[in-house]
Amino acid sequence: MLRLDMISSKLDSIDQTQQVVMSWKDYLIYRARKTADRRKQLYGNEPEPKVAGLLARENVSVTFRESQRLLVYILFKSPRRRLRLVWQRLTDRDTPVRRRQIDKLAQDLRSQISESGRVYTDFFRRSNCSRDLARVPAIMEKTLHRTTPFLVVQPHDEQDIARVMAFCQSKKVAVFPRGSASFAFGGAVPTRNGIVLDLSPMRAICKVDPGKRTIRVQPGARWADVAAKLEPYGLVPVTTPTGRFSTVAGWISTGGLGLDSFAYGNVHQSVLSVRVARPDGTVAKLDAKSESIQDLFGSEGHLGILTEITLRVRAKPEYSGVCLLSFDSPAQALELIERISNTDHHPSHVVFFDREHMKQENTLFTEHTKIAEPVVPEVDAVLLHFETQKSEQAFLNSLDGETYHVSENAVAARYLWADRFFPLKAQRIGPGLLGSEVVVPRDMTSAYIAKVRKLARHFRITPSIEVIVCREDEAVLHLVIVAFYCDYSKTVHYDLSLLFIQLLVKMAVRLRGSPYGIGIWNTPFVSSKFSQSEFKRLKEQKRAIDPEDILNPYKFFKIKGRFHNIPAFVMRPMIFRTILALSHLFAPVLGLIARVFGPKEAHQWDAPAKVDEQGKSLLHQSSQRCTSCGSCVSVCPAYQITGDELVTGRTKLRMAEAMMKGVELSQAEAHSPFQCLHCGLCEEVCQTRLPLRDCYLVLESWIEHRFGSPEETVQRFVKKLDANREFIKDTFGLDLPDWSPDEQMSRVPAVKEPEKGDRA
Repeated sequence: MLRLDMISSKLDSIDQTQQVVMSWKDYLIYRARKTADRRKQLYGNEPEPKVAGLLARENVSVTFRESQRLLVYILFKSPRRRLRLVWQRLTDRDTPVRRRQIDKLAQDLRSQISESGRVYTDFFRRSNCSRDLARVPAIMEKTLHRTTPFLVVQPHDEQDIARVMAFCQSKKVAVFPRGSASFAFGGAVPTRNGIVLDLSPMRAICKVDPGKRTIRVQPGARWADVAAKLEPYGLVPVTTPTGRFSTVAGWISTGGLGLDSFAYGNVHQSVLSVRVARPDGTVAKLDAKSESIQDLFGSEGHLGILTEITLRVRAKPEYSGVCLLSFDSPAQALELIERISNTDHHPSHVVFFDREHMKQENTLFTEHTKIAEPVVPEVDAVLLHFETQKSEQAFLNSLDGETYHVSENAVAARYLWADRFFPLKAQRIGPGLLGSEVVVPRDMTSAYIAKVRKLARHFRITPSIEVIVCREDEAVLHLVIVAFYCDYSKTVHYDLSLLFIQLLVKMAVRLRGSPYGIGIWNTPFVSSKFSQSEFKRLKEQKRAIDPEDILNPYKFFKIKGRFHNIPAFVMRPMIFRTILALSHLFAPVLGLIARVFGPKEAHQWDAPAKVDEQGKSLLHQSSQRCTSCGSCVSVCPAYQITGDELVTGRTKLRMAEAMMKGVELSQAEAHSPFQCLHCGLCEEVCQTRLPLRDCYLVLESWIEHRFGSPEETVQRFVKKLDANREFIKDTFGLDLPDWSPDEQMSRVPAVKEPEKGDRA
């Protein structure tokens, strides 16, 4: 028999008294049990059945063969399990050790916030918050950052936000504010795990003051909610984003240029006061005269989290007139825009569309209506919106004798204006859509468009171009949006398409422009958005307010990544711009590669039937065409009742995608999508007109087959509906039927119309 001292170098040290007291077999059992405990902690695995049986014995006596089996178990670790652990760490998944850390962190945090606040630990719920509107290749995302948060927290009120901030500072855990996550450049994406503070349920309209023309809202309020609340008072927001379902705090923190910005400027000029939670857990109130309030605008949540915003609003215009002008070239259109900017004409909104954009409008219109006749002219065009008939007529009179052609088709102008809140609808043609948003000086816009088209030809890309004309202080700026189709499933083609976007930003910077938002991916260009003195002052503010760098770290100011920061080295401005310069030089070669590995030309998309491949084709293609804009989240009555994003269309499609990739779900996560009324409001606002209800039925059948009946989840949901009868009646004008908790059901009961005279 082997002596103990012959293998002591291969075993962990043990107290010398135990070595003396224990026999060899006793010690072998002791070490095997310790090894089993340790491997369970590290790998989450139990020992093989024969070893487990030996360790479970009360009588520790073992035979020679059994002792050899225990010795092999102690000395030889499973390479497969170790590789699995390494893979989990590389891909930012939960290891058993991290899982225990997460549970402990959640337990500690739950004791700090109110009972109405929510703390989520399920993996899919957390991974759902690891991205925003954009799809980033996994190798790029996981190499640079650890984007899966430890926790997702939904605070109930301002006090909860402050408590979470103080908790994170005490634990030195990063915190990342998140609204509707409708930005495409990583503003809400975690970079070092941490805690995602989901502000989207804090969507209340606190107060409307018609006399002072102000409105006070929580940070998660959507602009559509603000407009709806103001309508009975004859008021409207001063200006709004084209993404009507983005949050108020999100747009203020990111950019603030959008609809009606020609007449009313940046939304920042409409902010009267804010309440902001700082990293130390304090809450400050800042008004428009405070110097530090300006630092919050456009700094993307790095200096504090907005908990309440008071906005100036305006009277609803009594008139809405739209004028569409056609041109032979972008230069000619921009010449007119320049003239309008230098005169006293008063359109509220001015936007340029190139002919490719107009062509897309006709393609989508024909697909939707089956009418072959174009709805808009396929030429370069300028759309102007006027809020008084007098200003519109004065402008039209000023065109007498000019060569500009005013479209006689009033339907075309009205159609474009009516669709202004659906900027991502072209993704239906897709299957994917990518784009860039840059702010360019007005004297450089024509040159920028020419450079974009030249570079796009090298990459075999056909871009559509939109230019929103905005005023900011005394300056006139052009927000240039370039969009084009792509295919996420074509890896090489998609990676080169992402490179093309960065080249567009680089070209804008060389023409004295800047990216509209920074987030993560535009960090190498941050110096173009702020002057040197402004950026230095912001950094000093950040160090003073957030010395531990817990609030939205490792982006905007400076990217810091994994693996000793080696992958993030390429994101340093000088290195990154050098790479882009070389890419620009070799654009013809890169374009040829993109064409070889690219998708077929875009064509009309017909949604697959539910029965095709058991619904896999329908769910796969629908998830590809989902823009992740969050419109469905905003209007979903089930989400407003439950506060659970797993009930919404966007997240259900992501869940289907995860299931097809083999991602593990808990039963609670899998059953959550059944909290759905199948009312179809999500389909009404879906930018790409996806057949969402058909998708839900397929997903539910998959879940029932794999996870069993969701009867308990549905019963709990019906109780919530019963407690919110007035909300359902206000939303649908319908009464819920009576029900009994003892009833057996697998679906929410159908609603019925009330008798005449019963409606509120």
